[in-house]
Amino acid sequence: MDVKLNGLTLHIEPDCYPPDPRKDYDHLGTMLCWHRHYSFGDQNEYKNPKDFYESKEAKNIYVSLPVYMLDHSGTYFSTTGFSDVDPDRWDWGQLGIIYCTEESAKKWFGYLPDKETLKAQLNNEVELYNDYMNGAWFAFYIEGKDGEIEDSCGGFFQNGNFADVLKDMKEYTDKDYHSLFDKLAVKYEKQACM
Repeated sequence: MDVKLNGLTLHIEPDCYPPDPRKDYDHLGTMLCWHRHYSFGDQNEYKNPKDFYESKEAKNIYVSLPVYMLDHSGTYFSTTGFSDVDPDRWDWGQLGIIYCTEESAKKWFGYLPDKETLKAQLNNEVELYNDYMNGAWFAFYIEGKDGEIEDSCGGFFQNGNFADVLKDMKEYTDKDYHSLFDKLAVKYEKQACM
């Protein structure tokens, strides 16, 4: 998506190198996944779930949720499964777990919240990982009159409305470029209404 104004062109595109929420951000949970062809979640030393569940680390689990993967026309992650789109489980199953210890929960929140709060946080982390794997991150660059790049940045997360992404990008840039984002927001609104 792009828009031109006063000799400048604003380009918005999927971020090809978004931040990995399991590596680039702090997180409460440890996400362990086992797949014979792919490496997902957090790196771990366990060859299979049995090795993990026999470990000392597994004995410290305070709260955990299953992590399911749907592998069909993309790779999707959830803590509740995909029965709504594949009730016969042809293309999905449990890939691993995400868990936290009592100690990590206290450190993350500053106190020990109830288990439902912890489960909600762990679920949010899996949803964010799913979004990371499925292109919910965007980048922009502003091209000048002679084709030079005047400003650019990536790592903008779409959590709901695309207009919010445009607002976040606009706040990042110099005021001289704000009218480009305003024009693109109007263009987006018109397309969304069609």
